Amino acid sequence: MIRITRSFIAGDALADLITQEYDFDAPVQCRLFSKMLRTQDNDHYKVRVGDRKYALRVYQEGSHLQRQEADYEYELAWLDFLREQGLPVSYPIRRRDGRFLNKIEAPEGARYYALFSFAEGEPMNPRNENQLYALGAAMAKIHKVSNTFQTSHKRHEMNLEFLVDRPVARLKRIWGNRPERQHDLDLLITSAAEAKEEILGIIRNPQYTEDSWGPIGGDFHSHNTFFRDDDNMTFFNFDLCGPGWRAYDIAAFLQNTDLLNVSQDLTEAFFAGYYSQRPLSNNEHTAISPLLTIRRVWLTATFTREDVPVGYSFIASA
Repeated sequence: MIRITRSFIAGDALADLITQEYDFDAPVQCRLFSKMLRTQDNDHYKVRVGDRKYALRVYQEGSHLQRQEADYEYELAWLDFLREQGLPVSYPIRRRDGRFLNKIEAPEGARYYALFSFAEGEPMNPRNENQLYALGAAMAKIHKVSNTFQTSHKRHEMNLEFLVDRPVARLKRIWGNRPERQHDLDLLITSAAEAKEEILGIIRNPQYTEDSWGPIGGDFHSHNTFFRDDDNMTFFNFDLCGPGWRAYDIAAFLQNTDLLNVSQDLTEAFFAGYYSQRPLSNNEHTAISPLLTIRRVWLTATFTREDVPVGYSFIASA
């Protein structure tokens, strides 16, 4: 049997599953609305049940990020916890059996799926100081309340093995025999090693910050934060969440929005919002710079794939 890299589940087949599994009293419509066909992206479907809207996510087959069922269960349990705490997140919807997660046997392997509340509004404007302040404050609230989150489900940790060692090993494997990539590879390896040593030095110094590690979103940016006309916001797409350094969430957001290269006023608006809820320790603030480098290395390795259906043009700059 020929190997399949990526399949797309028919919307009407998923509508039938939703009808069977969820306690809805109106006909279900389901249509694919993912715009990107890269294999590191999940597939998303807009679901309509009467006048209500939901989002269905069919997770990619889990081998690329080495995910198992418990990883998805962790994400869904955390989002449900954040909903209970009143945080503005797109949250999972329970099936009739009380669970959030189920799976489909697709041609490429098992693919898990879950139904979420729908995030209304438009993408945040990363050049809007008020929205940056609000996002910073909400991110800090998520970090603070998550100190009490508990679950039996295990999720991969965003530690140095996940953020540095495995990405560098992947780049060595893919680029190691390509002379035209040798300069880039050497630069990435050196940058990653230096940033890792900086983080290790911060971790090992006596000024340890008690809640610097815990559940984080892993990929906050302007395209997964929607604002409505009434200025209420909703975070969604926590596919890269897990236990990690809170400073990494900040570094990822700064990298995703390029704030540091755009405007000091905009950067300060974000930090003012964050500090209004959770002031950073000196250790955490110092960690942001090497974590920015680590984030770029991680993205480069994540987007460098040997089996991407539409090529390999999505390479993050080093």
